[in-house]
Amino acid sequence: MFDFLDKLDDELKDMWQWSQKDGDSSKKNSKWSWSSSSANTSTPVIQDVVEITSVKNSKDSGSSWTQRWSGNWKDALWSRQHHSHTKNTKRGSHQNWKSKGSSHSKGSSHSNRREKFVSKFPETKFYLPSLRDKYTRYIPIGWNNETWAKNMWMFQYQDDLILVDCGVMFADESLPWVDYSIPDVSFLTKYTDKIKGFIITHAHLDHIGALKHIVPALDFPVLYWTKLTLWIVKKWLTEAGVMDKCTFVEIDAKVENHNQIGHFDVEFFSINHSIPDSAGVFITSPGWATFFHTGDFKIDMTPAIDQPADLDRFKRFWDKWVTMLLSDSTWSIKKGSTQSEKPIWEELDKIVANHSSWRLLIATFSSWISRVQQLIDSCEKHGKFIFLSWRSMIENVSIAKELWYLRMKEGTMKKMTPKTTQGVPPEKQVIITTWSQWEEFSALTRMAQWLHPSIEIVKWDTVVFSSSVVPWNDRSVGWVINKLIALWATVITKDNANVHTGWHWAIDDQKQIIELVRPKYFTPIYGDIYFRSLHSKTAQSMWIKEDKILLLDNGNIIDFAPNWWVFRSKIKVPLQDIVIDGHGMWTANSHVISARHKMKAWGVLVVNYRVDKKTKALLGHIRLETRWLVYIDEVRNVHRDILKKCRYVYENTIQDIPDMEEKDLLKIVRSDLEKFINYKVNREPMVIPMITYV
Repeated sequence: MFDFLDKLDDELKDMWQWSQKDGDSSKKNSKWSWSSSSANTSTPVIQDVVEITSVKNSKDSGSSWTQRWSGNWKDALWSRQHHSHTKNTKRGSHQNWKSKGSSHSKGSSHSNRREKFVSKFPETKFYLPSLRDKYTRYIPIGWNNETWAKNMWMFQYQDDLILVDCGVMFADESLPWVDYSIPDVSFLTKYTDKIKGFIITHAHLDHIGALKHIVPALDFPVLYWTKLTLWIVKKWLTEAGVMDKCTFVEIDAKVENHNQIGHFDVEFFSINHSIPDSAGVFITSPGWATFFHTGDFKIDMTPAIDQPADLDRFKRFWDKWVTMLLSDSTWSIKKGSTQSEKPIWEELDKIVANHSSWRLLIATFSSWISRVQQLIDSCEKHGKFIFLSWRSMIENVSIAKELWYLRMKEGTMKKMTPKTTQGVPPEKQVIITTWSQWEEFSALTRMAQWLHPSIEIVKWDTVVFSSSVVPWNDRSVGWVINKLIALWATVITKDNANVHTGWHWAIDDQKQIIELVRPKYFTPIYGDIYFRSLHSKTAQSMWIKEDKILLLDNGNIIDFAPNWWVFRSKIKVPLQDIVIDGHGMWTANSHVISARHKMKAWGVLVVNYRVDKKTKALLGHIRLETRWLVYIDEVRNVHRDILKKCRYVYENTIQDIPDMEEKDLLKIVRSDLEKFINYKVNREPMVIPMITYV
């Protein structure tokens, strides 16, 4: 799998495992261990076998090959036994991947490192309304009213269901201390035998991140995707311990292909995006309904890695009479066309060539493989070396290199460690690091706080933000930039240099696709109501009438008749915000979330009464604990007043009603204390009274 690492300097051959070990990332001088997949190196006992066999179309050669893989993706131990070329035909080429039975002993390292996760969704009494004969149904499950999050859609014909994408939404301030949110598929758990396929358009987390929870919950439907998406997702499913139960079909979207998934015919088509091998899908049902799903899309005629946008192929879909266009709305606010990758490479090349003062750090998303290739070309051109920082960047680059999406000379790229940079002058070092705007633990954020295990920002460093800002996330981006400037680093962003272009299409590109496809109906997808409404206005500015635009919410049920009439059901799928919190799955309206909001805003007050079990009289002092409620200078006075109120409320309540039940007594104490504290200090903490009987 990671063959190109074997070719690096001898010093590097013992480093990969170090970056994978949990907890070791904070140890700068840890001793690393390496396990190679080369023939001269002994490998552990193979624990799992993945068999890959080409699907035999009438025109296919039927050749097959098998890979054996050991343990976990983290072990990077792959051994290819045989590979024979599978011929691409006019009908396209795809491979069926079926994970064969695997057994893991209790003591195996693979089992011990499996990520704990949950896939038990809440029970629901909701059933889908009956679907008329030859009607086709469409239901958006996620990413209508979210930005860059929880993509998921459902299509139905008769009893057959197919699903598209399965993403996560990382938690924001509305979900305090939650890991992330996933689409609610509770209503689908009773239809698992009807789900004929799961289509994944590309390998970004907002499209694949929830698979490890949802695929097991839906009884492991067959997954359809392109090559790079397959290999990246396999890592996630392997770490979750569910790979051995999954079945995959690999699609080559660059050629014409037709995949019969239940009653549906699904054609993948190649598109330009920030990650290679991205695809849109054209879905045809026997009920004369066709759906053109763009996926995450931009029109780029000079991309860094992918082929130029195939507009002629898009135009051919017009001949198939597109019932509805599902169009990317993410950049509906941006006028004109999205810039191509070519001028970005030219600007980055100038920066790499002219930089001569200490290190150059390029911050981008770990999935932006084309940006990595641009920097490889520049560094090889100007005699500089690339150092990769952070696990996600290393893993994605390694997968892309193995699959020949990245090309480089031996020794151009190394992993960033104190050892690997020895002997390389700082001005020759180009460090590519991750920049995740959702996570406080991204590599660049840690560097800005001097928390990175091997990189400390110094005065002469230059940091280039070769990435865009997620909508509504400007504040967190500004915080990191200010931290870096405070460390005397030079910061370059797309605002003062042409170092980044978007990965979604702008208004003129949206118009071009509408003109090429010419759909009967139009629905803007991806993004909150603001971006989707702007996209709707763009469509209306052309020739699409307002009554042909479907501006939908998650859970809307839309049925398409064979004569192309559209019926919007009055019934709506009851979808909840499902959150993953540690090892648990909950709903966002849980009392836990509301309690966290209160604690985060005002703090906590805990009152502990020691009471005589028989007489209910107070014994000794009342114990008081506060967190995040009062400041140091006011602790003495505020605590004294609260203690007086606690004693007063308890004694007067017991005196009035001596036989009051404990739960009612605590309720009164809580209510009175909340009112008193609000009056005293104008704050509303969570009050937790307790009674200890003696």
